[in-house]
Amino acid sequence: MQNTLRILIELQEIEKKVRALAEQKARAPIQIAMMQEEESKAAGKLAEKEEMLKSAQRLRKELEREVEDLEGRKSKSKQRLLEVKTNKEYQATLKEIDDIEDLIRKREDQIIEEMEVAESLAGEIREHERLLSEAHKRLEQEGAQLEKEAAKADTLIASLEEEKERLKPQIPAEMWQKYQLLSANRGGVALAPVNHSTCQVCHMNLPPQLFIDLQRNEKMIYCPNCQRIIYWVGHEAYKQSSPASGEPE
Repeated sequence: MQNTLRILIELQEIEKKVRALAEQKARAPIQIAMMQEEESKAAGKLAEKEEMLKSAQRLRKELEREVEDLEGRKSKSKQRLLEVKTNKEYQATLKEIDDIEDLIRKREDQIIEEMEVAESLAGEIREHERLLSEAHKRLEQEGAQLEKEAAKADTLIASLEEEKERLKPQIPAEMWQKYQLLSANRGGVALAPVNHSTCQVCHMNLPPQLFIDLQRNEKMIYCPNCQRIIYWVGHEAYKQSSPASGEPE
C-alpha cells in the first residue's frame, strides 16, 4: 500500500507538471498573435499618418500652383492697367488686382497652415516608425523565445509522459481506475496531502481517529469531505514526492 501510494503521489506530480507545460505551450501562440496584432496596428497607424502627410503635401502643391496662376493673372492685370483709356476701366482693373492679391494672401496663409500640418505629421511619423520598429523587434525576439520555450515544453512533456508510462504498470488495476476517476472528477487532483490533521486541498479538519489511522499508514484513506485519497506529509515515504501544499479545490 505504501509503495502504491508513493507512486500515485509521484504520478500526480508528473501530471501536474504536464498540465503546466501544456498551458505554457498553449499560451505561446496567443502571445505571438497579440504581438503580431500590435505590430499590425503600429504599421496601420504609420500608414495612416504617411497618407495624411501625402495628402497635405498634395494640397500644398495645388495651392502653390494656384498662387502661381494668380500671380500670372495679377501681372496681366497690371500690364492691362497701362493700356486702359477710361477712368472706369482703370478703377475696375485696380479692383481686379486687389481681389487677386486678396486671394493670393489667403492661399499663402493656407500654404503656411499645410506646412505646419506637414511638420507635425512628420514628427508623428517618426514616433510611429519608432513604435513599429519596437513592435517588430519584440515580435522577433520574444516570439522566437516563446517558440523555443514551446519546443522545450514538448520535449519535457514527452519525457514526463515516458516516466508516467513507466510508473503505470506498478499500480494495481483497481487503484489505477480509482485514481483516474478521482482525477477526472476532482480537477486533476486525486490525492491530497494532510498537514496538522487538515486536508490541504479542501481545508477540512479530519476527525481525530481518522488522522491517527492516517499516520499509521496501513491502508488507503479518503478525505470524508472531498473524497480524495489522503496521505500524511509527515511520513518519511512521502516527503520527497509530496508537494508543499495542495491545489485549490
